[in-house]
Amino acid sequence: MQHLIARGRMAYNLPPIASKKSYAKRSLVAALPRDDLDLLYQWFIERQYGQAMRLNRPMFGTHVTIVTPEEDVPDMRAWGKYEGREVDIEYDVVLRHHGPFWSLPVYSDWFQEVRRELGMAPSADFHITVGRQFSWQPIPQSARRTAASIRRERELLDHFLPTR
Repeated sequence: MQHLIARGRMAYNLPPIASKKSYAKRSLVAALPRDDLDLLYQWFIERQYGQAMRLNRPMFGTHVTIVTPEEDVPDMRAWGKYEGREVDIEYDVVLRHHGPFWSLPVYSDWFQEVRRELGMAPSADFHITVGRQFSWQPIPQSARRTAASIRRERELLDHFLPTR
């Protein structure tokens, strides 16, 4: 599988972009620049599945979630340690669909290490959210690929194709 690299910046407690309400939930993300990466992939989705598949843009902008607001952080001593740090984000070019979201898989051992520093278990799934699907939109059968199936496909390809 082909991977691309984007440059992001670590951000703690990032508020939603367009919200007028106060937002005080704890989270840790790697925020990507506002370069419309999400719109590019939304265009591909609309092109393949038709105009009925227009998606909502991510409410926090294009980002990779490392710690969700719902997760408990056992060790807060390292909280804020990487604020503003620039990071490389390696992601797969193959879109996947999970729940109401469309995303690009992200691969980062360093993000796992950050979670360990906070006393947290590793995450099974880092991703760049491309958009959110409305509940009334049908899910095309060809879009029902899971993260596990994409990982298996990638492992098979990596096993049988020589590395460069």
